Amino acid sequence: MHRHRFALSILSAGILLAVLMAVLLTGSGPARAQSKSDVAGCQSSNLDTRLAACGRIIAQGSKVSTKNRSAAHNNRGQVYNERGQYDQAIHELDEALRLDPTNGAAFNNRGVAFSGKGDNQRAVRDFDDALRLGAKSATVWGNRASIHRNLGNHDLALRDYDEAIRLDPKSAPLRNARGNVWFDKKEYDRAIADYEEGMRLSPKDAVIVHNRGNAYRHKGEHDRAIVDFDTAIRLSPTYVAAWVNRGHSHQGRRDYAAAIRDFDEAIRLEPRSGPYYAYRGRAYRLAGDTDRALRDLDEAIRLNPRDDGAYHFRAETHIARGDLDRALLDLDKELEITPKDAIAYNLRGFVYRQRGDLDRALRDLDEAIRLDPRSAVAIGNRGEAYRLKGDLGRALADLDEALRLSPEMTPALTSRGLAYEARGDLARARDSFRAALAAPARTYVSGKWAVDTARARLAAIDSGTPVTPPSTTAAVAPSPPATSPPVPSPPVSSPSTAIPVGRENRVALVIGNGDYRYATALPNPGNDARDVARSLRGLGFDVVEGIDLEKHGMERKIREFGKKLDRADLALFFYAGHGLQVADKNYLVPIDAKLERPGDLALDTITIDDVLAQMESERRVNLVFLDACRDNPLARTLARSLGTRSASVGSGLAPIQSAVGTMIVYATQPKNVALDGDGRNSPFTTALLKHLPTPGLEIGAVMKRVRADVYEATRQRQLPWDHSSLIGDVVLAR
Repeated sequence: MHRHRFALSILSAGILLAVLMAVLLTGSGPARAQSKSDVAGCQSSNLDTRLAACGRIIAQGSKVSTKNRSAAHNNRGQVYNERGQYDQAIHELDEALRLDPTNGAAFNNRGVAFSGKGDNQRAVRDFDDALRLGAKSATVWGNRASIHRNLGNHDLALRDYDEAIRLDPKSAPLRNARGNVWFDKKEYDRAIADYEEGMRLSPKDAVIVHNRGNAYRHKGEHDRAIVDFDTAIRLSPTYVAAWVNRGHSHQGRRDYAAAIRDFDEAIRLEPRSGPYYAYRGRAYRLAGDTDRALRDLDEAIRLNPRDDGAYHFRAETHIARGDLDRALLDLDKELEITPKDAIAYNLRGFVYRQRGDLDRALRDLDEAIRLDPRSAVAIGNRGEAYRLKGDLGRALADLDEALRLSPEMTPALTSRGLAYEARGDLARARDSFRAALAAPARTYVSGKWAVDTARARLAAIDSGTPVTPPSTTAAVAPSPPATSPPVPSPPVSSPSTAIPVGRENRVALVIGNGDYRYATALPNPGNDARDVARSLRGLGFDVVEGIDLEKHGMERKIREFGKKLDRADLALFFYAGHGLQVADKNYLVPIDAKLERPGDLALDTITIDDVLAQMESERRVNLVFLDACRDNPLARTLARSLGTRSASVGSGLAPIQSAVGTMIVYATQPKNVALDGDGRNSPFTTALLKHLPTPGLEIGAVMKRVRADVYEATRQRQLPWDHSSLIGDVVLAR
């Protein structure tokens, strides 16, 4: 962005000596002096002086020749052009051409006015006429070249700039302008050559130095780009484009802190520019600070509700937070604004794939590929969607094509490995997984999933006990975003002989409530839920996720979860947030709960029994994880309202008797209080994230490791506890 264009130049027709002579011959002494002054004033650099003097000459009518009156109208038209008053300029220039249809300068200047109004077609016709009439200066050639560039006629623009440079080989602006056309054509080396010649001719031109840096940036040579941007900023400290594009290059080097500092300065210089907030928001998202990212992106959209890029960046941020519903809303809006945006169709297809809606995903990805047939990312995403549908032939065809276009695209390499593994071709699967792990680290939306999955699958194959993913179902969940706060990579251990249970259809409900309105906010539950949801998707779960839910929001998510359970072999529920027990019955607390009086308990909360009733209605494996035993001020409020019955409100949660095939895991012992911890996640969730994805590890062994980690991390103050009625081994990671 911010490659400054060649500025259209105005030609002065001047006031010919004939004007002066005509006036001098017809006037007396004072009149002759006044007329001589008007001749000079009509060419003055002072715009007001020029307007007045040209007006006095025009007012003399037939005393001045038509050619010279035409010249005066032309010069007055120049003033309006320079002031951006293009309609007035066109009125003056029309009169100039009526008086003298051979006035090439007036044709040029009217072309400038039409260009200013955005009428490029009429502008190019006027420049054609100017050249036809012999006004063959470098200025006119350059002006017409600029319009050809505006119209996307890059070859015609280059032809005209070639001629302009032939006529004026020492013009740095012309070299810069031709470099911009090469830049548009993505011929960055030729653009750089023109910029360098422009810099030689004008060493202190910050614009040209910046433009060379921008070409280096688009070549991926960010170190060289930053050197040029540094120079441009030194030459012109308020040159906002240099700050913005240096921020982009810092971001390309993954130095997000430096990128944010540059975008800060751009916003300070131009605080009403929405795109700069959008760029900073994206940098915050890449740095893992999605809260700040959303604040900036909201502001970008407030400043410009039609900023399609801001909607796209905000959708990426919602994906990073696991909020796929909001991501879809933003992508729908982006496509409403730019209905032929292949990148938006690709990302929306990815989100539909995340949600398990593979038919909609394929429709969007087909459209993305139709709009951009060489989009390796879209082709790879479509290949993964076909794999999840069990159409391995189409999947491999797409993945092979994606890798032909981009040989080191990690997600496509992992997906191809999974497809080969599903076919039983373990040699090719192994090669693909190894290639995925050897590929350079890149900021793919699905990068972490690709690396973690490739590592786990390769370990299973190399150990000699691989479990082939089924080819007819969505065996592996769509990828979590790479740029979200990282989930610890699963350590590789020796696979057990246990058979993975419920791999075909896995459904999870994950809720994290921390932003309580009537109690102190909890810092961890939102992070805990997002990270657990991300980890579960990597283990093949169709995840229903909710963050900071009011009661009706929790009920809606539970209902959505219940609908998915009909086809599930394994169901998992994870809750982080406030919970309480009253008379040995457990309640989960939405963020809008007040609990001011005894009757509020049923109105303000959700019972764990309600969730278990959904899960245990059919024979399946059920896993429940409750990180809800924190110190709860709402429980104390309720206890005070109960008066003498306050003893029925206990600390922590009460033990639950579960149906056959169910395991219930508590962050700490029954009726004890768990700790929040000082990091991103609670001690319990930290340990769960570490051990849950361990390949081949049975769930009972997982919980032993979790228990040991939490006990050590909390200095023996917290010990996770579980109640299990499982009758078989359950392995979540293969």
